[in-house]
Amino acid sequence: MMLWLRSATTRRRLQVAGVLAAAALAGWLVSLLAYPAPLVEREKRLPLVVGLSYENAQRELESQGFRVKVRDTREPDPALPAGDVTWQDPPGYLGVPEGSVVELTLSAGPAPTTVPDVMFFDLEEARKVIAAAGLTVGGIDSVPADVDRGVVVSTRPPQGTTRPPGDRVDVVVSRGPAAVVVPDVVGLPEVAAREQIEDAGLRIGLVRIQRGGRAGPSTVLSQRPNAGSLLPRGGRMDLVVSERPR
Repeated sequence: MMLWLRSATTRRRLQVAGVLAAAALAGWLVSLLAYPAPLVEREKRLPLVVGLSYENAQRELESQGFRVKVRDTREPDPALPAGDVTWQDPPGYLGVPEGSVVELTLSAGPAPTTVPDVMFFDLEEARKVIAAAGLTVGGIDSVPADVDRGVVVSTRPPQGTTRPPGDRVDVVVSRGPAAVVVPDVVGLPEVAAREQIEDAGLRIGLVRIQRGGRAGPSTVLSQRPNAGSLLPRGGRMDLVVSERPR
């Protein structure tokens, strides 16, 4: 009796297993008929193309079976030139189905830099501020002004102007208040003219020798600026002097 019960139980289990296997096989056959494509797509590791030019990035992605789409909007980037890839979606090294679309964001190049306000800074402070803004100091000019000597009174281009990163900004500094009256030294011997200029608190600038003429040797023929003009203390006077004796 016991042997018969065991045999019956075994037969029932085999029947159930057979039914389940047949159902699984039928389901698999039906899936093949309904969905002829593979149920699990092949995945590939996506290459990293950030930092490449668009042309190189496109070539790299398409050579590995991916499709490329470019975002309409470009983004400024302080380091990457215009047209290089700043971002990709999906990101690099991710496993994605072969043939997936990769969206690329391209650089618009470095953003324009605004010339900072360095009015009334001393020259060294102005250099640091301009450099911190991503620009460089170009030429340095000086003019008389009612502020201390060496203080910045303007920039070229002026503050608030936008320039490409690294562009040059010329700085204009004060030579001090224009408070010294320029003496008249035309017609004086060069030595006497130098003494008079120095006594006035000014200094000799460019001295040019002119040959010929009726003036005696080493005589001041002209001066710049003209007599009666105002210069800051320590300002420069340029002279034209007749030929010196040999």
